[in-house]
Amino acid sequence: MSILLIEAFYGGSHKQLMDLLQEELQDDCVLCTLPAKKWHWKARTAALYFMQTVPTSTNYRILFASSVLNLAELAALRPDLGKLKKVLYFHENQLAYPVQKCQGRDFQYGYNQILSCLVADVVVFNSAFNMESFLTSIGKFMKLIPDHRPKDLEKIIRPKCQVLYFPVRFPDLSRVEAVYCGCYPLCPKALVYPEIFPAEYLYSTPEQLFKRLQNFCKRPDIVRKHLYKGETAGFSWAALGGKFRSLLAAEPREDL
Repeated sequence: MSILLIEAFYGGSHKQLMDLLQEELQDDCVLCTLPAKKWHWKARTAALYFMQTVPTSTNYRILFASSVLNLAELAALRPDLGKLKKVLYFHENQLAYPVQKCQGRDFQYGYNQILSCLVADVVVFNSAFNMESFLTSIGKFMKLIPDHRPKDLEKIIRPKCQVLYFPVRFPDLSRVEAVYCGCYPLCPKALVYPEIFPAEYLYSTPEQLFKRLQNFCKRPDIVRKHLYKGETAGFSWAALGGKFRSLLAAEPREDL
């Protein structure tokens, strides 16, 4: 078992990705999880729990975890895990999404994710929007610190970052899967949607959305007979599986 999978919030897309990786890796991995409840507390305390529960092994070469886990804390609490190739996967980021009011008690969650990026060897985001919204928000976010602020963190973290889309292989309600099933996508021209859908499937204002829906109601044949003009194959496991396997390939480390 050379790959250690850790998920501090084992539910939804977090669970789906870990289950898929475990299925693909089979006997070459061990999965350690916490239930998908009270994510605020998981973000605060999961590292301490995993310090005590992750089994010790000289076979580990790679640690893969989602950004709910404070990877910096775990690496400090378990030096044996800190020596591994550490891959951090962002399903969402706490600097830009979900939208939050600027409150002092919320600072820790984004701060944890920044620390995790600093200790990770590879930082992976599920979309370019997720990556850029995180990286470009670091400078402004750190200004919340009243004095003695660290500098140039984006420059340190960015070279580690890459985009690897979440593989579509699950019966959920995602828009991409809906398109697979023949639905007509109509999405805001914001967030991740411009990465996924061509311009004709996007709207910029509520007025544009209303006009499009009004037209569909008058002419439902437009939707019923429409053939999707975009590309969805790139989000399949067939297209992404090799990239995930490369991501989880061990690299020689002198300190192992």
